Amino acid sequence: MYAPFGLVPLPAGNTGVQMTGWFRKPINGPDDFKGLKMRIPGLAGKVYAKLGVDVKVLPGGEIFPALERGVIDAAEFVGPFQDRKLGLHKAAKYYYTTGWHETATVSEIIVNKRAWESLPPDLQAIIENAAAACQVVSEAWCQKTNAEAMEDLVKNHGVIAQPLPDSVVKRLRELTKEALDEAVAKDPLTKKVHESYMSFKAIYDKWAGMSEAVYHAKIRV
Repeated sequence: MYAPFGLVPLPAGNTGVQMTGWFRKPINGPDDFKGLKMRIPGLAGKVYAKLGVDVKVLPGGEIFPALERGVIDAAEFVGPFQDRKLGLHKAAKYYYTTGWHETATVSEIIVNKRAWESLPPDLQAIIENAAAACQVVSEAWCQKTNAEAMEDLVKNHGVIAQPLPDSVVKRLRELTKEALDEAVAKDPLTKKVHESYMSFKAIYDKWAGMSEAVYHAKIRV
């Protein structure tokens, strides 16, 4: 995808599972999203718009004051650790899991292809391995800090953390498929990426069903 633009991407960071977000009022079903003003960017914003959400795109620094003043009713950012740093728990108490729209967000180092090709193989390998280390370490760091932050938010700050209702998840699945189908139909590159992703996902899902899913459902206590 990057090659035509003369770029070389290197995954170099991962947030792990993010959160659905902060809400000033509880969510009981899909109808509770109608007319809701929510800070939510990207593809997820298009899905929420289909659900009737008044989508707002705000930079991180503007989320707290907007949520506190009631300019928006809900907001998504990252996860417990980063969200606590913004003070979002002081503006809303209902914190919903899991971030259906960002289950593992990857950050990148993007390098000019000519500059990359000018490097000798040993320096390329050093950069690749440093980026890979950042990818692994950042995900582990997020797991640790988010676990600790969530414990603090619930125990010490009165945050009500709970999963989205099943009816909401079901509707989001339907609308996400609609949004993806529309994006694929409009753009050949999106179609190529989507088909590649889903092809791998089909294979991975079989493996995950025999490994991670079994572990979390039957072994982890």
